[in-house]
Amino acid sequence: MQLLAYPRESTALDGEWQAIPDQYEMFRDYFDDFVEDEDGDSAALPDEDGQPALSFESIYEPSASGDDDITDFNIYDGYSMRVPSSWGEEMPEFRHFEGWMWFARTFDRDEIEEDDRTFLRFGAVNYKAEVWLNGERLGEHEGGYTPFTFEITDHLQDGENALVVRVDNKRYEDGIPNESTDWFNFGGINRSVELVSVPESYVRNFKVETTLSDDAVDVDVSAWIDGGATADAATAEIPELGVESELSSAGDDRLTATFSLSASDVDLWSPSNPKLYTVRVEYDGDAVEDRVGFREVSAGGGEVRVNGESIALRGIALHEEVAGKGRALGIDDVRTRFQWINELGCNFARLAHYPHTEEMARTADEEGILLWEEVPAYWDINFGDEEIQELYRQQLRELIQRDWNRASVALWSIANETDHNDETRNEVLPQMADYVRDLDDTRLVTAACFVDETDDGLVLNDPLEEHLDVVGVNEYFGWYYGDADDMKHFRDDPEGTPIVISETGGGAKWGNHGTEEDRWTEEFQAAIYRDQTEAAAATEQIAGISPWILFDFRAPMRQNEYQRGYNRKGVVDQHGRKKQAFHVLREFYESGRLE
Repeated sequence: MQLLAYPRESTALDGEWQAIPDQYEMFRDYFDDFVEDEDGDSAALPDEDGQPALSFESIYEPSASGDDDITDFNIYDGYSMRVPSSWGEEMPEFRHFEGWMWFARTFDRDEIEEDDRTFLRFGAVNYKAEVWLNGERLGEHEGGYTPFTFEITDHLQDGENALVVRVDNKRYEDGIPNESTDWFNFGGINRSVELVSVPESYVRNFKVETTLSDDAVDVDVSAWIDGGATADAATAEIPELGVESELSSAGDDRLTATFSLSASDVDLWSPSNPKLYTVRVEYDGDAVEDRVGFREVSAGGGEVRVNGESIALRGIALHEEVAGKGRALGIDDVRTRFQWINELGCNFARLAHYPHTEEMARTADEEGILLWEEVPAYWDINFGDEEIQELYRQQLRELIQRDWNRASVALWSIANETDHNDETRNEVLPQMADYVRDLDDTRLVTAACFVDETDDGLVLNDPLEEHLDVVGVNEYFGWYYGDADDMKHFRDDPEGTPIVISETGGGAKWGNHGTEEDRWTEEFQAAIYRDQTEAAAATEQIAGISPWILFDFRAPMRQNEYQRGYNRKGVVDQHGRKKQAFHVLREFYESGRLE
């Protein structure tokens, strides 16, 4: 269960760290097979005076680094690097480095506000992380975009504490994503690191769910207590509505309470009215609270609905990236993205192709922007491998438990552009859809799929459709194939599963001008957008659209003279300069033709 850390007071470990590249992977236990003492521990070769001269201790041992020896690393004096950061943006000489990078910093125990128990939390590390504190191994984590924690209560020592993290950003055939992606591999501790202290027994996490009926709003609160029973009861409260209740056992590891509220007393969250209420859960002196919107999302009959009302999803897709920062976004970067999203007239955004910083969903709550969130089950995942399936479920779980109180999050996506002719994929993805619903059945499950061209028009032949609440369709008519308005030939079923065009568009380099027939020009891209959006508006089963993509982003496989390592399908370039397609999309949304 994810540790709910966001609303708690914490001690940030952001700032200057020491970074040590280890391209040959030599600094962790490499010499253990060569030099060991009688106890099997790493030893040291003596100098001519019989004193240790060269340490064979691993880098995570604080005693292995110092000023007066000739060890080939020093965790107290490496490359100075900020955390959070993507190392290739922080230090350009490491821009294309893929491999092990060791990070280290010290902190004094007196600097932290300790309670009975203390946890070390990482917002995200790309891609694998292994962590030691004062030479003691805390554990490891795989997955570059979701948070993870270790309890360090028994590892803290008085005075200075040495924290060492091995970060491995190599691309793995058996990873999620695997070796081949269409985005840049930003290695680093890309999100914040913090120390979170809690009582012996505390509220680990809580979840708020909303169900609407004719005259009532039912708000269900579930809470998970860690540390054993130390008090008689836990309570949940919504102060603004003046309601409070004890939580009772649900028969599993949850405590639950339900508030049945009159519909007239509750201001429901929606894109046009993003109202948030404080929900507070308390147990034995430990209290956590979050700002939550009460709303219900549903789908059927070719529609997506919010609070029972049909809504056309006017969207845009985006990656998590900032020129010069990589994946280490600050709050100002998040606000800039929502400034563009709002200027376009969007009420919806697809956060592709992995979990973005949780600040995106929290800001979307405030701005009234519905979100599609996803994990990087992208292209050719080995779906039949049981270890990969477990990693798959882990990444889904970590994302969902982080963001399940965000009113803005309407869709969980389980995959992108996977082969619907793969029988193993067709067995595993429905299982993942069920797993998502087991974790959270109050949102819609989707995936980005393809349509097939037949003599009778475009059809959706993906067997995954029957397991999804909404089907995403990626199509690039007019760019990679066909004509830009070919989606008008889709054989739609107005009462079928709602479809969101999850990707469409074409490329242009900002400032490159010509005619509408000249590829890579702003004019060509704008013309494609006009036809693609009109075709989508004419198809009844299409409930929304999120063109690809908000801004140009780094992509190593894109190397022609117009791209030079960037995917140029953005309606804004990487520096924030708007292309003509930006204005075409804004005018289309303002026209109301998608309603």
